[in-house]
Amino acid sequence: KILKMAVNFTNNWKNILDKLESILETEFKGALPVYKGKDVPKGVNQAIQLIPTGTVLNEYNIISEIREFSVTLRYVFAEANVNEKALDHILRQVSRIEALIHDNSAMTLADSTNAFNCRFETTNLNTDEDSGAHITEWEWKCQHQGNFG
Repeated sequence: KILKMAVNFTNNWKNILDKLESILETEFKGALPVYKGKDVPKGVNQAIQLIPTGTVLNEYNIISEIREFSVTLRYVFAEANVNEKALDHILRQVSRIEALIHDNSAMTLADSTNAFNCRFETTNLNTDEDSGAHITEWEWKCQHQGNFG
């Protein structure tokens, strides 16, 4: 009978999401709340959502692996009937978030490992049909080397 030992692991998802959240919260200083994996609470006019969507194994070897992590990042502006002034505000925030992500293409995580090649790959600007809220959605990706053994 072969006994298996408990696996040692690091919660890479938590480390990556916490760092991304910290970067966004530091930039917006509370003016734009960040929520991980849940809906924006009622009464919040604008917010950012971080929704983890998956990983892809890029490189595997005996001592580690490199994975690409994907997160849907949503900027929600919860106001129907967006006029020209509101649209200007939305597009300013979108541009600011894009510049912030560009300036943080590498991040040191809580466990001292690095997320690298962090970037937005796509941007979609939409209106939610049910609420009328304006939603900008990005596909954010980064690579991370982990599972050292």
